[in-house]
Amino acid sequence: MSASFAMHLRKALALCLGLCLAFAAGFVPAGAQGSAPAKITITAEQVWLRRAPSLTAGNSVPVDKGQFYDVIGRTADNAWWQLAVPGADKSAGTWLLADLGVLYSGDLKAAPVVSATLKPAPSAAPRRRAARAVPFPAWVPRITPQQRAIWQNSVKAGKDLNIFTVAGDCNSQPSVYLRRLAGGQFDASALEPRLQAIVQRFAPSFGRVSLAAQGGFGSHSMMDPTWADGALCGTKMGPFECELWVSRASIVFISLGTQEQYSWQDFEKYYRPMVEHALSKGVLPVLMTKADDIETLSGAPSGHINGVIRKLAGEYGVPLLDFWAATRELPNNGLIDEGDKDFHLSYAGMDRKILATLQTLAAITGE
Repeated sequence: MSASFAMHLRKALALCLGLCLAFAAGFVPAGAQGSAPAKITITAEQVWLRRAPSLTAGNSVPVDKGQFYDVIGRTADNAWWQLAVPGADKSAGTWLLADLGVLYSGDLKAAPVVSATLKPAPSAAPRRRAARAVPFPAWVPRITPQQRAIWQNSVKAGKDLNIFTVAGDCNSQPSVYLRRLAGGQFDASALEPRLQAIVQRFAPSFGRVSLAAQGGFGSHSMMDPTWADGALCGTKMGPFECELWVSRASIVFISLGTQEQYSWQDFEKYYRPMVEHALSKGVLPVLMTKADDIETLSGAPSGHINGVIRKLAGEYGVPLLDFWAATRELPNNGLIDEGDKDFHLSYAGMDRKILATLQTLAAITGE
């Protein structure tokens, strides 16, 4: 081996060793940079992808919890991801609300920002004018100037006028209430224009998980730190207090009472502080009656809990969404037939609850 060849060989080996050490340390040479495509997994049950990045866009492709997909596009705020779905017609749209999935691997920044918009129907403006002239059903609260002022002034307390939340029990869990709209089980694309505008305005509220809505929760749980998420709420706030603080919601729907079938005598004692706390924080509480009357099986007078809710709405001058009245025309009053203890909402009851919620939000905002 010549001296010249040996010298070149030593230089090549040194260069190779240097590159290996550099790559091991995380260095990527110029021209070789790039991020791995993002892969996400679906975390919510029964999800429909959308034709455009909007909750009022039509459904396109169903996906299931636990499935994995590559992200091929995203909105600038990363609120929506466009997925590569094998066999799906790309022209149909494959958009997922980001709240319904989680990043599994890769980098979302590797996906291009797509400026996809939802085209309004050509006749939307005439329908909107006609819709404004049609009053909402009687169970939707008629909002007073004082009530609207509470909502409008909530920004002074650091609240967001485009966020609402819910405090509730098994009939208010995300999977049977607000996330049904986020996931496409409730078809918001079929709503009248003024309600579609409400969905778009409050869009961030439908995908998030309330800290104060869970099966087994009752009014007794709401202000008790024992039931709260200690990592977020500490040791002094109950679920209701924590949710109003974390969400920065300007409106809270209080949908409770079913869980108190055995403790109906104490319902008012625990319910009243929630109304007072919301008002003290500048949040407009909307009190919602329930579709069942299950407490009568434990000796309560018929309509006892709903009567308390109606009384407190009047006493504090806050909106009352009379969901009891809204479900009287539905099969089995909007409840699943469970024998003599009907209290879980049926699909018709779930849909009516979402619709009544949107109508109430429209009444509050004046849409």
